[in-house]
Amino acid sequence: MTEIRDGDFILFDHDFATGRSVWVKHEADGRMTFRVDTPVDQIIDQNAAIRNETQARNFGDWVRVASIPLDTVYNSGLEEASRQRDQKYLSRWLNDGDNRAFRTHEGKF
Repeated sequence: MTEIRDGDFILFDHDFATGRSVWVKHEADGRMTFRVDTPVDQIIDQNAAIRNETQARNFGDWVRVASIPLDTVYNSGLEEASRQRDQKYLSRWLNDGDNRAFRTHEGKF
């Protein structure tokens, strides 16, 4: 079987359903470095479409405000903040302009 490479990284696993790829790099000291690539273009496009549809709607009960890939939830601290019910952190992250692509509803959360 032919190895698929991206620079020093070798493809370790690929999920065709989600497009998620796991890459491994073997270090000189015997350690391994893993990199996970998760495509988010479809999520971002869907979020933008939903955000456009809900522009005139107000917040209320059961309004979805974001759609965020799980690896981003865990790597950004959102999972921990949610578990600790840290509303300030959640609001700050969701309202940050750098994270707008994950929002499905305009306004301040």
